[in-house]
Amino acid sequence: MFMYKIFSHKYALQLLLSTTIMLFSGASTAAIYKWVDDQGNVHYGQQRPADKSVEKMDVQMHAPRDASSYRKPGQKDEEENTDEAASEEKKPEKPAESAADKKRRLAACAQARKKLSTMQAAGRVRGKDKDGNITYLSDEQKNAQMKSTRDLIAKHCK
Repeated sequence: MFMYKIFSHKYALQLLLSTTIMLFSGASTAAIYKWVDDQGNVHYGQQRPADKSVEKMDVQMHAPRDASSYRKPGQKDEEENTDEAASEEKKPEKPAESAADKKRRLAACAQARKKLSTMQAAGRVRGKDKDGNITYLSDEQKNAQMKSTRDLIAKHCK
């Protein structure tokens, strides 16, 4: 029981001491001083020289906001973004799609999806050449046809 009281007082004292140190360390701030030596050279430092007249510098604690007019490649100004948003709002809306056009578009979409699914499942794809003869497509030709089919899907399947 006696040992418990000694240890608990010891830890309480350590806690009090460390809390006090943390509180006072935040209150002290480092200053930057500027002075001119006998040769006319300007010096800056954290320790104030005893034999010189010094000027205490106003140092910002946080980095300043970027006020530069330089724009990184690909970076847009806030003004440009608002102008683009305003111009998008001014664009006239597309005319409504008729029922017949919608039906044709959805049919083209379904056909393109079926074609892409078939091409992905098949190892070799047959096609017709200029003379109407049936030949097998090379991998490059197959990939090109799959890309054009994906483009059709993107266009018609909205």
